[in-house]
Amino acid sequence: MCMFASCVFCQKFYMFFSIDISWFHSYFDGDLPEDKPKNESKSVKEEEEDEDCNEQEEDKEKLRIPDKDAEFLLQEIVRDRSLDDYLKSDLESKKSDMKYKEMLKFREKLPSYGKREELVELINSNRVLVVSGETGCGKTTQVTQFILDDYINRGVGSTCRIVCTQPRRISAISVAERVAAERAESVGNGNSCGYQIRLQSRLPRRQGSVLYCTTGIILQWLRSDPLLSSISHLVLDEIHERNLQSDVLLIIVKDLLHMRDDLKVILMSATLNAEKFSQYFDNCPMIHIPGLTFPVKEFFLEDVVEMTRYQPQNRDRRSSWKRGFWQGHNSRPEKEVKEAEYREMWPCFARTLEGRYSHTTIEALEKLDNDDKIDLELIMALIHHIVREDEEGAILVFLPGWDNISSLNDLLMAQPMFRSDRFVIFPLHSLMPTVNQTQVFKKPPPGVRKIIIATNIAETSITIDDVVYVIDGGKIKETNFDTHNNISTMAAEWVSLANAKQRKGRAGRVRPGKCYHLYNNLRASLLDDYQLPEIMRTPLEELCLQIKILKLGSIARFLEKALDPPTEKAVNLSIKNLTDLNALDHAENLTALGIHLARLPVEPHIGKLILFGALLGCLDPVLTIAASLSFKDPFFIPLGKEKMADMKRKVLSRNSKSDHLTIVNAFQGWEDAKQRGARYEREYCWDNFLSANTLQMLHNMKGQFAEHLMHAGFVSSKDPKDPKSNVNSDNDKLIKAVIVAGLYPKVAMIRPCHSKKRVKVYTQADGKVCIHPKSVNSEETEFNYTWLIYHLKMRTTSIFLYDCTEVSPFSLLFFGGDITIQRDEDQETIAVDQWIVFRSPARIAHLVKSLKKELDSLLEEKIRNPAPVDWQNRQSKDCAVITAIIDLITTQENYFSLSE
Repeated sequence: MCMFASCVFCQKFYMFFSIDISWFHSYFDGDLPEDKPKNESKSVKEEEEDEDCNEQEEDKEKLRIPDKDAEFLLQEIVRDRSLDDYLKSDLESKKSDMKYKEMLKFREKLPSYGKREELVELINSNRVLVVSGETGCGKTTQVTQFILDDYINRGVGSTCRIVCTQPRRISAISVAERVAAERAESVGNGNSCGYQIRLQSRLPRRQGSVLYCTTGIILQWLRSDPLLSSISHLVLDEIHERNLQSDVLLIIVKDLLHMRDDLKVILMSATLNAEKFSQYFDNCPMIHIPGLTFPVKEFFLEDVVEMTRYQPQNRDRRSSWKRGFWQGHNSRPEKEVKEAEYREMWPCFARTLEGRYSHTTIEALEKLDNDDKIDLELIMALIHHIVREDEEGAILVFLPGWDNISSLNDLLMAQPMFRSDRFVIFPLHSLMPTVNQTQVFKKPPPGVRKIIIATNIAETSITIDDVVYVIDGGKIKETNFDTHNNISTMAAEWVSLANAKQRKGRAGRVRPGKCYHLYNNLRASLLDDYQLPEIMRTPLEELCLQIKILKLGSIARFLEKALDPPTEKAVNLSIKNLTDLNALDHAENLTALGIHLARLPVEPHIGKLILFGALLGCLDPVLTIAASLSFKDPFFIPLGKEKMADMKRKVLSRNSKSDHLTIVNAFQGWEDAKQRGARYEREYCWDNFLSANTLQMLHNMKGQFAEHLMHAGFVSSKDPKDPKSNVNSDNDKLIKAVIVAGLYPKVAMIRPCHSKKRVKVYTQADGKVCIHPKSVNSEETEFNYTWLIYHLKMRTTSIFLYDCTEVSPFSLLFFGGDITIQRDEDQETIAVDQWIVFRSPARIAHLVKSLKKELDSLLEEKIRNPAPVDWQNRQSKDCAVITAIIDLITTQENYFSLSE
């Protein structure tokens, strides 16, 4: 009999396992269970069962798309002569419509309209065409209409179905609305133009139409229509941005052209790298469209210093070089080469300035040769110069991040002149509430000058028409992935020539403008042509799963075909991480878990978090966490109220010592306020520095996740709040355990620091790290446990954990990695993956290991054959195992003490 038989937990455990408890008796009678070796190879029968499973999953996937979207996406192109006649007569009748005629007059002034016939001829006579165009040429709104109108006029409009991808949601919506307005129609509603983005669509008619959508929608579309047989023309816009999804789509489209002779592909890009895309598609033809902008005069750092007579504080030029022109510790080897080249060329460059610039200017340039910081005082001097010497017009300042934006805003507001009604200042950043940012597009009254302080969001995503003066800070925040240390890094890097050109193009849209680059001409000559493509500087796990679910073959061989392939090391690391996660087997096939993770529209760890939330009956709060981690948290930071915002976040944490539960609490408070009415919702969001738009987006994402889970069979309702899926949603300890299940092995260890207020935090890979200042745990001095689980770790000035949750030893033991037990004198040590080690009485250690084995077996079966847990049937083994573990985690952990 168990020596702990009087324990409440053990009594429950015997009761729960009255069906089959032979394995439980064995280890208390002295016989410890042995682990069965894992069979690496599968039998033919097992492989056939996997194929059947895959086919069933594919059938479920088709059900996952809402009916109206499925009808639209899977509609084949079949000529409809009656529709051809209708489209032609409808287009003719529009020519007498006053709104259409007004819009046509505007369209005819665009540079792209002058290229209309040439564009149509090239598209009709070639399978692939690259269209390069300057800002304002109208290519995004006009090319699709040229194609559609040509087909309609030729009487074959029903065979034309154009899909145009956009890199951002806001672009897809705004462009579709503009095109619909130019055609004197409303967007969607079965008219000629519509859009589809994640969780939102306004669909056009099925044939003779244009659909604007995000790139991710096309990748989802490919699952149901691998040949894109329902599309006649695929237009890939803004491909020069080189984001991860667009680069993957380029590979797929290039392969697809070998299988579809009738598909037309139009690639639209900025002007600088059009040739590269042409070469990638076998030297396909190109056409260039000039821009519709006024001339913009450029100035560089030496010009700015000369005109403002600015003198910086003394700086040690040599220390700047020692730190590295390209921020050496985070830089790539090619940037280190440029650093050496810059140092070598500097003396010669300085001599070329003599005679053209004053001696004090050249001295100032040497002092300003510091790549660590942007000189905000110089920007202040330049703004004063523009206000004093130049005509009216908005000033747009490009800075790399929130800290710079906030600091410059503080400097401006500290001066009475800029606080007066002669100026309006708009910070633009993703942390700012959207409602404030919409005001930036409005032209101020006469005599009022607008100053916009923005990140690179203002380069391409938005256009502010009244900007005349651009101050290019010369830096951009860039995330890179360090494959050697398996960590993301973020640093302010020098802009590329493409960035600089885009920034220059923001001026001069309404009249001649000026652009001030805050770097010297030598530096300008050494800038990269473009930013490094995202596929070469980000983790690839989510992409690898997409490659497998789309059945595109070997991951490495597929990615070798990219325009700029990622390194072999990066690919292998991603495959290893997915294998460790049990999403891929050792033959690179998707496991049952991998299939589910690939079909959830999130990165793999967040997908696993979602699945475990469903299996363990705490769906609603876990979906809130998952939505936030895959999108963004709902908090915004108001200028000048940062400390107050931190305090509100701390209050919402309710001493949970968890950033993730803080978001759950904030979201639940928003839902309660919303139920009371719009006024209460506004007050709640305002008081707690929360974005209602972001909260609504999280709400919509939760609905999407729940619908995925229902169609996959994990839950019985698409309502995230369904009581059957939330029997344990008030159990914070269990929710923290589920976070471990999803995010492991992202674990950090806490150690008290007696000499300082804050604790010390360590990870296995990095040693000492810091909790990010925005975390509710950043100033925490007392924790209940010594372990943290986190989602985002990034190196900036230090290595920071951006979000973290305190977790218990039992959470790590049951939901972490493999458990091993070793005897140490009179006690056992029980370790998770050989490095998270606890001491425990022998029987407890083996109890935990056996329970862990049962749990893993149960969860594996649930993943392979999804079905909701019947929480009412306490006699079922799955309910018994899960309930026993939940009870141990939440109520019995003090009885079964573990020590480190």
